[in-house]
Amino acid sequence: MQFPEVLKRFDPYIVKSLLVIQIFGLIGIYSASYSENSLLIYKQILYITLGWTIILLIPRINPKFLFDISLSIYLINLLLIILVFLFGKTVYGAKRWLSLGFFYIQPTEFMKFSLLLISANIIPQIRKFLSVETLILSLIIAIPFLLTLKQPDLGTAITFIVPIIFMLYVKGVKIRYFVGGFIIVLLTLPILWNFMKPYQKDRIYAVLDPYSNYTGSGYQTVQSIITIGSGGIFGKGLLQGTQAHLLFLPEKHTDFIFSLIGEELGFVGTSILTIAFFVLLMRILLYANIIKTDPERLFIAGAFSLILFQSSVNILMTLGFMPVVGIPLPFVSFGGSSVITFSLIIGTLFSIIKDFRSRKIVFESEKEINYE
Repeated sequence: MQFPEVLKRFDPYIVKSLLVIQIFGLIGIYSASYSENSLLIYKQILYITLGWTIILLIPRINPKFLFDISLSIYLINLLLIILVFLFGKTVYGAKRWLSLGFFYIQPTEFMKFSLLLISANIIPQIRKFLSVETLILSLIIAIPFLLTLKQPDLGTAITFIVPIIFMLYVKGVKIRYFVGGFIIVLLTLPILWNFMKPYQKDRIYAVLDPYSNYTGSGYQTVQSIITIGSGGIFGKGLLQGTQAHLLFLPEKHTDFIFSLIGEELGFVGTSILTIAFFVLLMRILLYANIIKTDPERLFIAGAFSLILFQSSVNILMTLGFMPVVGIPLPFVSFGGSSVITFSLIIGTLFSIIKDFRSRKIVFESEKEINYE
């Protein structure tokens, strides 16, 4: 594949895998909106175009500058989340969207990028567990986490925490702290269970036995499994998915777009999409191993864990192995806020690694890696 000159200075594996992922997303959204809302595909093309503009422009900015203004970015984002409670739009009982006139944004999506940036900047300053820096980091995470739970949006709130945990691990925090935290979570599960809303409990029950409440909490899971299974090896063909087009499959352009792709493109199609995610993730992980300077290394590690976690949860959710938590599939599910957020992450990644690639340190390091 030949790339325009502007793309040649970027990592070709990341660019190619990202293009494959987005093509599958466009195919899925085109099919999902074909007979209902044809404007969705044009909107998604616009979002992707804006996303690539961001990816191409951010590398022109010194990553140090981005880390220096990370607090300002975080505070602006936090203000947007607060404004959601005052002026936000409620959909399906959740107030998550803020109107900017011509379109809606979901500030909690942008917070994923903000937290990666500011956490990567703060974590290197932590010298001991009990410190001012630890307290600041905890507050920076806890405030948007609690506000997002209030919306309510448990799935997005969890995506705030997972990358930070992985970043702390990469930084070298001792295992005993993670074990201690895990034990605390286990001990508090009964308390957390009592605070969960009834529909959230039902979604957990639905994973254990989705057919026990087929017309209620288990409906989405059962329909998703049927949809994917009906696709077989090669799928039914584009626009030929009966489960999706006869309106059995819910949220087919967002949370369950992987199910639609499975029905129409089959096991082959979903395998290619999964492999593209694997290549993207492994390439990001490679840079996390090569780059030794903080906060750059921590940001890349956080980006890797966020994309891995979100894509894994979404795919496992459609297969019935995880509760339905409303986590979109990165670069595939419909949504401008999600596309722009992950474009900001990839753009910042390219900003960090561009100097390493220009000095060919990446390729020299690859030769030294021993996979045995």
